[in-house]
Amino acid sequence: MNLPDYLTRMNLSALPFDFEWDRPIRNTLLDDDDERNIRLAGQLSELRDEATFGLGLACVQWVVARVDGVAPAQDVQDTMQRVEAMWALCADLRYASLTDPPLFAKISPPKAEEPLWVARTLLFWIFGSAIDGDELQGEAMSTVLLARQVMGAHKGFSTWLSQALKKAKAHYAVEDDDADDEDSQLVWKPVPPEFFWPDFAWTTTEDARARVDAFLAGLDPSANPYLRSAQEMAKLGFEGQPYGR
Repeated sequence: MNLPDYLTRMNLSALPFDFEWDRPIRNTLLDDDDERNIRLAGQLSELRDEATFGLGLACVQWVVARVDGVAPAQDVQDTMQRVEAMWALCADLRYASLTDPPLFAKISPPKAEEPLWVARTLLFWIFGSAIDGDELQGEAMSTVLLARQVMGAHKGFSTWLSQALKKAKAHYAVEDDDADDEDSQLVWKPVPPEFFWPDFAWTTTEDARARVDAFLAGLDPSANPYLRSAQEMAKLGFEGQPYGR
């Protein structure tokens, strides 16, 4: 899976690494306290789980775009493989199986290597919460705050986030008849990976599902260690042909 064109066009990794970064900041980003940003917590609470989940993945892609070419290449690739596998969960929670990432190896500048490790750790936590049907808001908020932190003085992320939250609320708002918090909603109203692209225009739920199906058809579990094979899916009770083939 490659970064979206809207991110690659920004050439974010070429910008000065002018943001603050230290252990206390890193630890705060690994917290899940809504008190870190009450306004953002309120905005996320208005969204269905699928949108919160997708927003977290999109924010991680911002982090990857920011450190790509500076952080270790294998870490960048690993992060994108994790993101790719997790997008598949929007179709069925059995598609992916993530592992806890290894600690950063301290072979690149800390401002590049450590944020990427935080991003991968948050992906692992979001994965676990999605599988267990637990609250996603805390970890998703962390991905937003992480992306905002590494962007430094660049205003592009804030503009994108405002538009992304508005679009998500328009099409994935929590309704009175939504499932209880302990029941994962991810498989009920899928979010296509391109939903958070600035130029994506929503049409129908059917179109969103078709886009998710097209995404699945392009996946190769033999090339991504975090995607389950067709045989593994069958053992977990998946009926039909995984990945649409």
